Amino acid sequence: MSSIKIHPLHLGTITRQTMTFGFWLDPGKIMDAPLIAWYIEGLNKKILVDTGGGDPSKVNPRYLPYRREKEQTIENALRRIGVSCEDVEIVVATHLHWDHSAGNDLFPRAKILVQEEELNYARSPFPANAHGYIRRIVEEVKYTVISGDKEIADGVQLILTPGHTYGMQGVLVEGSQKRYFIAGDTFGLFRNLESDPPLISGVYVDMRKYYETLQKISKLSAFILPGHDFKVFDQKEYM
Repeated sequence: MSSIKIHPLHLGTITRQTMTFGFWLDPGKIMDAPLIAWYIEGLNKKILVDTGGGDPSKVNPRYLPYRREKEQTIENALRRIGVSCEDVEIVVATHLHWDHSAGNDLFPRAKILVQEEELNYARSPFPANAHGYIRRIVEEVKYTVISGDKEIADGVQLILTPGHTYGMQGVLVEGSQKRYFIAGDTFGLFRNLESDPPLISGVYVDMRKYYETLQKISKLSAFILPGHDFKVFDQKEYM
């Protein structure tokens, strides 16, 4: 039986309009939303998914409101589960928006896996999207580029899910008790999943591809872990 566990890591909090996470969801309402990384335990490789938003005092002012407590740095969040940045062998970048990738340069031994289309666009985005990326992280980090779906360990598969960004990817994990899909920003909240079809993000680059992605994810038969929902912390780990 698989011994894989998924640990959600709280890496700070942003304050945004609710409709940022769900297309025209609760117009005019404001909400707090966590930044989340995921550590996958029980594999022959030490795998981390996403790396948070970095130091709030140093971010682009357009990223505010954003706050992070000392214990919410990626280094300290990992340390609490007995892992160091030096231990991590694979970092999966679901996408390269600042709030998911700012710590990509903190893992000296890790391969940083990103979709080819994601990296290409992040390095040359349309002006309206440019503020969403940290130039240093996009241009200076050494990435391992992949194209499409790919198994990266026994029971762990990357799934290309464009829509929110051109090279968005999620992570399909065969847990010890059920199958999980770490969705990144394809689904920001559990509320996105309450409609049929699920509600897309309020931030997207291609609606046609997004709806194709929804169909693809529905065929995975997995429990979906969204990218910005405090409810994921109701469980300390997912098995």
